[in-house]
Amino acid sequence: MTAERTDRRPTPGTRAGPITLTCLGASTEPPFDAVTSAAVVAVTSEGLLVAADLPRGLDIPGGHVQQHEKTIEQTVRREAWEEVRVRLGKLTLVEVIASDYFGADDVTYMVIYTAPVTRLAPWEAGHESAGRVILPPEEFLQRYHGGDPALMRHLVSSALTVPGTPSGHPSIPAP
Repeated sequence: MTAERTDRRPTPGTRAGPITLTCLGASTEPPFDAVTSAAVVAVTSEGLLVAADLPRGLDIPGGHVQQHEKTIEQTVRREAWEEVRVRLGKLTLVEVIASDYFGADDVTYMVIYTAPVTRLAPWEAGHESAGRVILPPEEFLQRYHGGDPALMRHLVSSALTVPGTPSGHPSIPAP
C-alpha cells in the first residue's frame, strides 16, 4: 500500500486558451516553489532510453512535485522509480521550461534532467504506468505522440549531448 501523495500545486485537467511554453536553457535556476513538475531522459549504458507506457502513450518518466518533496531531484528520482522502476545516477539539468498555465502573472516551471540508469529493477505493475519500454532514442521519438513532438525532440537531443551520457546513439537526425 502506498501513502497518499498530494501534488504541491495541482493543475486542473483543462484550461481555457493556449498555453505558452518557453525554453530557458539549462543555465536557468527557477525558484523551487515555482516548479510544478520534473522529468528525466533516462539513458541505459547502451544508449537506449527508458520510457513509461502511459495512457497517453510513451513518454519520459516525470510528474508533479509532491508537497513533501524538498528538491526537484527528489521528484525526478521518485517519478523514475514509480513509472519505470529505475534508479538513476548523476542528474544533469537539460532544460527549464517556463509555463503560463496559471496565467501570465503566475509563471511556473517544468524542469528536465538526464541521467544514466544505474539499476533496472524487475518490473512491477503499478498505478503510475502500464509498463516500461527500452528503445533507441529515434524510435522513442517516432513513437512519441504527446503534446509537442518538436519539444520532445529538443529535450532528447539535448540530453544525449550532455558529457558523460551513454552514447550508443549519440545524435538524433532532424525530422
